[in-house]
Parts: sequence; C-alpha cells; structure tokens
Amino acid sequence: MGNQALCPLCDQEAEYARFDQGMMANVICRRCGQFAISWQASDVLRTPQYQGRRYLLSAACRLWGESSPPRILTNNLESVIQRAPELTVAEQLDELLTLMAKNSAQLGSSTTFDAESDYPLLAARGPGEITYLIQDLEESGHVKRVGEAHVLTVPGWNRIEQVRQAGRGSRLAFVAMWFDDATNELYSVGIEPAIRKAGYEPLRIDRHEHVNRIDDEIIGQIRRSRFMVADFTGQRHGVYFEAGLMAGLGRNVVWLCDRKEIEEGKVHFDVRQYNFIDWESPEDAGNRLLNRILAVEGEGPGVDKSIHKG
Repeated sequence: MGNQALCPLCDQEAEYARFDQGMMANVICRRCGQFAISWQASDVLRTPQYQGRRYLLSAACRLWGESSPPRILTNNLESVIQRAPELTVAEQLDELLTLMAKNSAQLGSSTTFDAESDYPLLAARGPGEITYLIQDLEESGHVKRVGEAHVLTVPGWNRIEQVRQAGRGSRLAFVAMWFDDATNELYSVGIEPAIRKAGYEPLRIDRHEHVNRIDDEIIGQIRRSRFMVADFTGQRHGVYFEAGLMAGLGRNVVWLCDRKEIEEGKVHFDVRQYNFIDWESPEDAGNRLLNRILAVEGEGPGVDKSIHKG
C-alpha cells in the first residue's frame, strides 16, 4: 500500500507510491482513476496556466481505458488534456442520464452513480456541476428524488432510447480498428487528430468506461455515433461486424486499410468495392481521413478553423 496524500489533479485524498528513483509517483484516486505523474508535472499543474484545467486531466485519466495507466509529464500535459471529451451542456445531460441508467440495477431502482466521485466521467469541474445537472433532470421529469437517492422515471428511460437513436445529430465518430500496439501510432498520429480537426469526438470502445456487456455497449455506442472510421488493418472480424452494423443504419463508414494488405488481397471480397483510404503511413492516413470526413460529413461542431487557413 502506498502513502496517503492529496491527488494533484483534484486535491482529494489519494494513494501514492513512488517509483523510478522517486522522480515519479503512481497515484490511485477514486475520482481521477490511476495514473503516473512526475513531480515536475505536479508542480506545473499548480501554475496559473493549468490551475483551471486540471479537471480535464481528471477526465482524461478516468476515461483512459488502456491497459496501462497514463503517464503525465511536463512535455505531454497538453496531449493528455486533449484526451478529455468536450461536451456541451446538452451532451452532459444526456451522458449523465445514460450513466445513471447504467448504474441502476433495474427499472425503479436507485442509481449508484456518485456525483462526488464520478464527475470526471462527464469532464465536469466538480460534483457541484453534476448536482446542477441532476436538478435540471429532476425539473424535466427524467429523474426523481427518493430520499437521498435518485431514480430514473419512465420519461427518463424513453429519453435514453431517443439518445441511442439520435446518431445523425451526434458529434461522435465511432472508431473500429485493431486495438493493438501495432496500430497505436495509426490512431494517435492519424485517426484521432483527423477526427478532432474535422470537429468531431472520436469514440474508441476500449477507452469508454461502461458496465454493460461489451457487445451491448458496442451496439449502443454505434447507434449514438454520427459516422464510423473503420480501419481493417489486421483483418479483425469485429471491425467487419461493426462496419456492417453502421452501414445498416444508413450512416457513413470511412474505410481504411494498410495499402500492403490491400495489394496482398487480404481485404475480404465483400467490401472491396468500397472506396478505401489505402494509407502508407499514419500521417498519410490522417491527412486523407481529414479530407474524406469533411467531404462526406462536413465540418463538425468543434471544427478547428485553422485547418482552412494558409
């Protein structure tokens, strides 16, 4: 067990364990999750530049979803912050309602969603923002208070179903690909930046916190997404299934694959008629993906206008 100290992200009690000759600390926080941070980065987070943005690091770390926890260093603070979702108030309300439902054992039961510890799941600045959102859900009739707990109403459950069916108005882009060390650079250098530059929010199921069966969660998140980016490198059966499901919903799928695998005939003949981005490098994939997204979907609500300058 480590020593008790305050979490450098949320200033609440957490567990520390020093390693790497004392230059790093492994932190386990019930709000921010598990992460490693250098002492230098911890000091930088106290400066005015980052004091008001630490909540984004809390969200990024809590939603990290990879097999190994994030490492926060002075030279990667911005890249970690960019992993935090950017949600509008309306999106926060829908996501909060969804999380409250996922933490309800059955219809009519109280939700175990805890505003005190779970607020980073919505990239909120603190539990006070969650309390404010819950009050709005109460006023709209989507949840009701029962003693100290909250229960979703029938209109609340109906609203969740509407959200699941509302993919066309979503800012989410579902990413289907082989989640492996061999494709990490493709995602971090190519796919994720392209989706964000186009103004959308990438959704990788392996980085999305949930309590459902994984297949149910995949189907639900695909329904919530506006379009899909599907990379077939590695020829994973799951990617074929997910792309087929999205196509069956009548939404756009952007098809990608390593050019070598296409030239070697590895792509299944059922999908060879589609216009694949046959990339040669992660950078090539990202540049062409950005252009394809803008061509078939247009600019998203979070588009970076600077990409049109110069």
